[in-house]
Amino acid sequence: MHCARRQFLKTTAAASLTAAMPVRWADATDLAPDSKIKFRFAVASDLHYGQPATPFAEMTDEMVGWINGEKRTKGLDVLFLNGDLTHDSSSALLTLRDKHLSKLQVPYHAIKGNHDFVDAQAGSPTESWQAVWGYPSNRAIVLGDFVCIMADTTAPAKADVYLAADIDWLRKQLASHRDAAAIFVLIHIQQRAHRVDGWPPHGVHDLNEKTKGEAVMKLLESTPNVRAVFHGHNHLETGVYVSGERRYFFDSHVGGSWGGKRGYRIVEIYEDHRMVTYQVNAQDDAISHRHELPG
Repeated sequence: MHCARRQFLKTTAAASLTAAMPVRWADATDLAPDSKIKFRFAVASDLHYGQPATPFAEMTDEMVGWINGEKRTKGLDVLFLNGDLTHDSSSALLTLRDKHLSKLQVPYHAIKGNHDFVDAQAGSPTESWQAVWGYPSNRAIVLGDFVCIMADTTAPAKADVYLAADIDWLRKQLASHRDAAAIFVLIHIQQRAHRVDGWPPHGVHDLNEKTKGEAVMKLLESTPNVRAVFHGHNHLETGVYVSGERRYFFDSHVGGSWGGKRGYRIVEIYEDHRMVTYQVNAQDDAISHRHELPG
């Protein structure tokens, strides 16, 4: 594809790459011993800060420690928080931001999850996602030659529905970044319905949203430079699901009252344009679920 001939990635502090090589995912066994990482980011979700009867402050600080440890030991350029930062409390957003996330030693970007509610009261400091974080709940972030698109799937408070992403907004973003070497998409709620075609539970479940969710997946799977989609929400999932040659990755959870081992996902992009992604089981300091995507 044409994007494979573009320079894949640069950071503001890095020199431009001169080689033109295919953009592809690679398993760690494919990498030469001297392969150098060009860019490295983490995806973590489901902090559930403020959930009753959980040690939410301690778990959040532990997550901050894990991420700072990645920065210190292996290098980390950015963290994406993929929804459910808080647990049904708009005021908790400010405490989370100022008391805990301020200790992160890497830049971070946050997307809304189904438990992230803002305050309906006009003029409130948490009236909107924009008021809290300085950016809207739907946004695209350009990082060198790749783009990270964060799509909101949050219904109003207590609506008891999981939403599909705004396909009109998403279509415009994908079109405007058609020449990016790679696009990564973060969506808290999986867009395939609950347990359809072997997929896990906790996807969109309202009939209307199921139809919209499938349309979102069709759009993602028909956009050549979408390299991967990342979901949160399902605290038990750490692996990958495949649909239409597109890979959809899950990252377990870093907080909350239920789920598997707590952890996060890492993506490594190498100077020769190869990419590796794997899950970090932070509780056991173990790595699993490495995956390869063809170029």
